Amino acid sequence: MIHFVGAGPGDPELITAKGVRLLQHADAVIYDRLVNPLLLFHCKEDCLFIYVGKTPDQPSINQAEINAKLIETAGSHESVVRLKGGDPAIFGRLTEELEACQEAGIRFEIIPGITAASGTASYSGISLTQRGVATAVTFTTGRLIANEKNTFQQLLNGQTVCLYMGVEALDRFVAAALAQGLKADTPMLITQWGTYGRQSKTQGTLADIRQKISAAKIENPAMIILGEVVHAGERFDWFSDLPQKGASKLYVSSRKPDLDALLEETQKGADVWWVQVGESRDRRFDQVNSHYLAEQHFETIIFDDATAKKIYEAEMGKTPWEH
Repeated sequence: MIHFVGAGPGDPELITAKGVRLLQHADAVIYDRLVNPLLLFHCKEDCLFIYVGKTPDQPSINQAEINAKLIETAGSHESVVRLKGGDPAIFGRLTEELEACQEAGIRFEIIPGITAASGTASYSGISLTQRGVATAVTFTTGRLIANEKNTFQQLLNGQTVCLYMGVEALDRFVAAALAQGLKADTPMLITQWGTYGRQSKTQGTLADIRQKISAAKIENPAMIILGEVVHAGERFDWFSDLPQKGASKLYVSSRKPDLDALLEETQKGADVWWVQVGESRDRRFDQVNSHYLAEQHFETIIFDDATAKKIYEAEMGKTPWEH
């Protein structure tokens, strides 16, 4: 049985109760790059972790290989969770993986998640629809199969447009919006790593957003929201006011993590990760640390105990997650 579970956009508590329960009972978890790995701490000690993340513009596992890995894992494990960032049914290539399961005769279920558009909007105090302002929402993507280019023909006035993974497609998006009659001063908000403590945002208009993104050095993963609803974020940006917003902490310990304690920090806006060191460490996380910490930088290292500090200092520069 394969359970396709939406992990939400980043905040580790933006996952359904059913998703958590399935992680707790999973025999194997196949997870993406955009999944917050804190969610793996829900899993039991003998659960197998399989990373199938795709890094833009770098050699990565392709979809056919992911499909084959799903079938192979389901053949040797009773309960498999396919953990996808956001909602698996929104720009998550879900249909391709379901077809592979169906052809192999493997049972499956789908557990939706909070998609990046609604997650990042909510964490900026923005309603995607607003009475008298926006009566419709369009979800679109800058990435299509076989290098096709989205020409964004569906853009309309009086709606909110949410562009997924659209930084590289921004020039085409802006050109299409202006060509279809949207005003140059239409507001836009671009949010990178939305709902994480590392969330960063840039607001502008169709006229100047490209220059602002370049200056801010924003890259994917990023959510772009276009429409008058963006102005609400200037009034209701609650997430930026959290006491630890922007704090990034890497805990190094010789013991297993206390997930509840880590979640208390993310609730305050911090971005946190836990690395266990020593011979008794959970070695499944060696690979998790390797790919996660190759991409993420944590400004503060906190040693949970003297043993961890000693091990860290003795092995500094040798551990696979050091960078």
